[in-house]
Amino acid sequence: MLTRFDLVYYLAAPVALPYFAYRAVRRGKYRESARGMLGLGLPDRDHRHRYRNGSIWIHAVSVGETVAAKSIAPHAAEIAPGLPLVATTITETGQAHARKILTEAAEVSYFPVDLSWNVRRFLRCFNPRVFIMMETELWPNFLTLAAKGGARIFMVNGKLSEKSFRGYRRGRAGLRPAFNAIRAFCMQTETDAERMRELCGRPRDVYVTGNCKFDVPFAALSPEAAEGVRRQYGLMSLRPCVVVGSTHPGEEEIVLDAFAEARRTIPALQMILSPRHPERFQEVAALCRKHKAGFEVSRATAPRVESPDVLVLDTMGELARVYGLGDVAVVAGSFVPIGGHNLLEAAAHAVPVVVGPHMRAQKEIDRLFAGGDSGCVRCDATTLAPTLLDLFRDPARRRRIGAQARQTAEKNQGSARASVGVIKRYLER
Repeated sequence: MLTRFDLVYYLAAPVALPYFAYRAVRRGKYRESARGMLGLGLPDRDHRHRYRNGSIWIHAVSVGETVAAKSIAPHAAEIAPGLPLVATTITETGQAHARKILTEAAEVSYFPVDLSWNVRRFLRCFNPRVFIMMETELWPNFLTLAAKGGARIFMVNGKLSEKSFRGYRRGRAGLRPAFNAIRAFCMQTETDAERMRELCGRPRDVYVTGNCKFDVPFAALSPEAAEGVRRQYGLMSLRPCVVVGSTHPGEEEIVLDAFAEARRTIPALQMILSPRHPERFQEVAALCRKHKAGFEVSRATAPRVESPDVLVLDTMGELARVYGLGDVAVVAGSFVPIGGHNLLEAAAHAVPVVVGPHMRAQKEIDRLFAGGDSGCVRCDATTLAPTLLDLFRDPARRRRIGAQARQTAEKNQGSARASVGVIKRYLER
């Protein structure tokens, strides 16, 4: 039976499908995820018996939410004792990262396309008793049908930008069943909580529990492990190194120009460059090779140059570890108006973390790393090169700032435990 949400989706299909088809052809997107989101990769009947008594299901959209989910996953056994853990993502990058880090999960799958007939297939397969969504993503068919089937639903690490808040507020009446399906909302900040109280209309069910990303157990690389990774990628430990993570279109040019300028003073300087999206790996490697500075360039999957000037990290799920090879980390997505990315993975290695001016998507992390003694160094495209030079010229200052970055990350932990506490209280009612 069709739902009213199905009708909205079907009406939107003539506009939406050409857009997704274009992205699939031009960018190579959705080739794997489309099949998974339509249930073509679901466990067969012989393997579904493990979910006959139910499951605890954690959903994370992409890489950032998957990182946050890692802080909750170890607590699954105390949230729902005896039930297997299922983890889902929407993006292919998120899926690859989830398979790498969510070792607690019995199954890592794609989240269903939100059509009722498709959602029911997933619900029949995984039979969720507890569903936890990381951050704020409302799929009305899924939420209402899961709740109707007996799942108790929670939002964890929730956040609402001003733009998202305005959008949800405009559609609040239609989304009322989705909001009602969620038992409790664990939000990152008081501002997020305020907005959610207005949207859901149940202030008593909204809590401020902080940002779970601070609780992810990022481990610093030991000297032995770091040397092993260097050998794997054909790098030399004697060269000073900057690791640039999660670049977007337009940022590689900024980074390469700054790197070339810094190398005029420090010729041995080496860079590991990690594009955010895998479909851009080849494009970014070609961009590095064509730069006027004449860099020697290798790719992590096929190193052809011993100790290259630039190593393009074209593997998924490795960036968090590779930050530990750097003397300085630059977290991209912040030099163009993307809104920044999680800088905690770099901070865990006690290296200075450099970011650009565009950090709006990481408001809470940005706030906590705002102080001069936080371990975060701010600059823009024009000052990136001198910022790198200042850090590499002064090893003592570099070590001090790196230690501050790790301390800032560690002192803001506790969100995962607080969120799990809220969930357990509601389950005990």
